[in-house]
Order: sequence, then C-alpha cells, then structure tokens
Amino acid sequence: MIIIRPEIVLLCCLISTSVSAQSFKPVSNPEKVLAELRKTSQSTSSIQASFSEEKYLAVLKEPERSSGIFYYKQKDKMRWEQKVPSSYVILINGDRLRVQEAGKEKNVGQAGRMAAQIKELMIGLVNGDFQQNKAFGLTCLESDEHYSVVLTPVSKRLKNIYSKINLNFSKSTLRLKELTFFEKGGDKNIMKFQNEKFNQPVNDTLFLNL
Repeated sequence: MIIIRPEIVLLCCLISTSVSAQSFKPVSNPEKVLAELRKTSQSTSSIQASFSEEKYLAVLKEPERSSGIFYYKQKDKMRWEQKVPSSYVILINGDRLRVQEAGKEKNVGQAGRMAAQIKELMIGLVNGDFQQNKAFGLTCLESDEHYSVVLTPVSKRLKNIYSKINLNFSKSTLRLKELTFFEKGGDKNIMKFQNEKFNQPVNDTLFLNL
C-alpha cells in the first residue's frame, strides 16, 4: 500500500522569517479575516515557486531537508516535484492523483479514501478551500504582523496523522508566510517557498506527465 506523504503541499509566498515564536491571540472578527484570506487565494490563478522542506524527527538531531519545484494552476491542478535528495513527484489534475518515486509510478488507487482526503487537503491549502473542509476545526489568531489559522483534525483518519496544521499569513499581503504540519507522534514539517511567480502562464503538460 502506498503511503502518501501528507506534508507535501504548496503554498503561496516566500517564507523569509519564522513567525512561530510570536505571541498570538484570538482574532476579534475571524469571519472578516477569513474572507480576506479567501479572496486573495481565489484571485491567484497560478503559482510557480522553488521550495525547501525541513522535517524534524524526534529520533534525529538534525532535520531532514529536501528541495524542488512547485506549480499550481487554478483551481485543481498541482505539481510538487522534489529533486533533492531524491526524485519524488505528486501530480494532481482534477480528481486524479498520481505519485512517482525514483522514476516509478506508485499505485495510488490502493490508498483509497485516505488518498482522496490528502488530495483535497493539498489543493485546499493552496486555493483557500481549507476553510470549508469539514475534516478540520478552524481557529483564527493574530500577532502584530501575522494571522495564524490553526487547523485541528476532526476526521478520525486525519487525526491518526496530524495533531494540527498551522498556516501563518502576513497581515500586509495576506500571503502565506509559514506552513507547519505537526504530526501525531510529535514530529513536524516546515515548508518554505522562494522565487515565486503569481498569475503567470503555466503549461498544462506539467499536470499531465510525471
């Protein structure tokens, strides 16, 4: 059975500084903030970016690091292509999810409902649909410079993977600045994006061929 790596996701803007150490408090008008974030996401027709990922494991002193290229095209096309330290591709095109590791395509169909939930989450984190995802509870916080949306799984399947997911957005741009996955066992993944291009043409073949 294939294991879909749920930490592999987009998202929207350069992470230049860590915001996790800031002091956050509940937002006074969460509906307004979420509407503004959703508007920004929905106005983004495409994203191209390089990415780096740090995975912190309790059994390792240093984080595991990977990097590659990310593409998104509104509203349901995504390509996550890890190049270092090994080749790994996740391809989403509408209802279809494909995964390739070390040049060989995996049988995603065997992952069943879990694969569908991961696919929905990955696209939702990009296009703002995470706000309507009933598999998570949602809390909206703020600091002086950032909004923090905390997703807490209510789905039994996702509870077996995550304790929570944090999305931190710049107040000035409403773009995602930091995306952190906190896993059930205590490990965490931090996503960082560089060299972003928004609303530029993206070739559809990137979402057809692994």
